[in-house]
Amino acid sequence: MTLVLSDIRSSDQCTFHYVEPEDVFAIDFHLKGGSRFDMEGRRFETRPLEVRAGTAPRTSSSSFVLPEHGFRTVAIRFAPETAGELLDRHGLGGSSLMAIVDQASETIATTRLAPLNQAGVAMIEAMFAAPYAGAGRTLFLESCALGLLAAQVEDAGGQQFGSEAALERALTRARDYLDAHLQDPPGIVQLAAIAGMNDFKLKRGFKAAFGTTVFGYVRQRRMERAAGDLHDGLSVAQAAFQAGYECPRCFSDAFRRHFGVLPSAMTKATLAKTPARHG
Repeated sequence: MTLVLSDIRSSDQCTFHYVEPEDVFAIDFHLKGGSRFDMEGRRFETRPLEVRAGTAPRTSSSSFVLPEHGFRTVAIRFAPETAGELLDRHGLGGSSLMAIVDQASETIATTRLAPLNQAGVAMIEAMFAAPYAGAGRTLFLESCALGLLAAQVEDAGGQQFGSEAALERALTRARDYLDAHLQDPPGIVQLAAIAGMNDFKLKRGFKAAFGTTVFGYVRQRRMERAAGDLHDGLSVAQAAFQAGYECPRCFSDAFRRHFGVLPSAMTKATLAKTPARHG
């Protein structure tokens, strides 16, 4: 899976041309509308909050004209074989999406999916504004991308995991693994494999069971560890780096939201008197 974040701000219309290096299946989430696409004779114009799925074979070309107000979109691109495995895993082997994937090496195809809702818009905006670095940034972006995909799979009709007891055991395995690997947490897909469940069910089930997303849980536990690091003598900049922030100011803001005080003011006494406000 390849994630492409495009944020082009232009005061003038501009045209781009692109040739696909390999067969591809993609889902595009458009925050802004008005872009005009021409994919070898298949022409369409995007609408605000529109989601489109499509395929294009290797060496096919496309051109697109961006409107004056700019272009902000998230594209999730797959090799067709990977997309087919994903749809099969979630019970969508006979869906219209699978019919499009099956054509990837032969023809260009495109279709509209369920439009972005308020949660989807907030997720995409958060992806562009993410202040994290390293593995934390990768996990955050992957979590958001899978959230966007999960909404589309749920709309198309996803699968059930099985018994509640099996689900609880799988989610507990996932949480315990995160606790043991806070410095270098796995991606959502890898964590789902470790827990023995599919990635979309992990994402939904984890929040229902523990009150926060996988990324939110890692961030929460890192903040708790950062408080200990500060007490042990680390500087704010060092604690920020350990918590996965490349910007100490962003870390300070997040720390204050979590504990109610700035990290520079955090002492053993204030930590004992200031309960964490999770979420």
